[in-house]
Amino acid sequence: MKIGLDFDNTIVCYDQSIALLADEYFDLPNEIPRTKLGLRNYLRSQHREPEWTAFQGQLYGPGMFYAKPFEGAINTMQQLIAEGCELTIVSHRSRFPYAGPKYDLHDAAHNWIIRELHPNKIFDESSQRIYFLETFSEKLAQISDSNFDVFLDDLSTVLESADFPESTLGILFNPAATHYQHERINQIQSWTSLFESIRERF
Repeated sequence: MKIGLDFDNTIVCYDQSIALLADEYFDLPNEIPRTKLGLRNYLRSQHREPEWTAFQGQLYGPGMFYAKPFEGAINTMQQLIAEGCELTIVSHRSRFPYAGPKYDLHDAAHNWIIRELHPNKIFDESSQRIYFLETFSEKLAQISDSNFDVFLDDLSTVLESADFPESTLGILFNPAATHYQHERINQIQSWTSLFESIRERF
């Protein structure tokens, strides 16, 4: 089975990074949640959108040092590999931030993979199946070209796109359990549910 995986907010959890960086870069009121949504909404309400844009460069650049895999992601990927599945990362992330210091965000992502996944024999140096693409359309083209049986993503816009291949089972990673329904897209709230959700396809 060929399984495609999104990277940011699907394999990588930024909760810890955001909580640490938010108080480092901003003087936030105590009642503002130190979460992506809480921080973004607060800065936008203060008409500080450029600061939010620059913060994302920090988050997906040096802030990746604090990011961790989602709970259950490592064990699930190891289990899938043991079953003979071929795993591929296909991610839409710009090479450089749109504002702030010019960090190489692709290098930051590769370094995170080396630190967090290589020791667990996941996407190690023998794997060439890692794609960091700069545009949404390039990501969808790569998904189509890869002929995946399954693709897991936290963005419903990817899975719902007219360019998303009909032959691929789209699974929405929805850890916040927000309300979502779609006739051809499954969803899971945790990585531990992924193996069971696709078991019938083995």
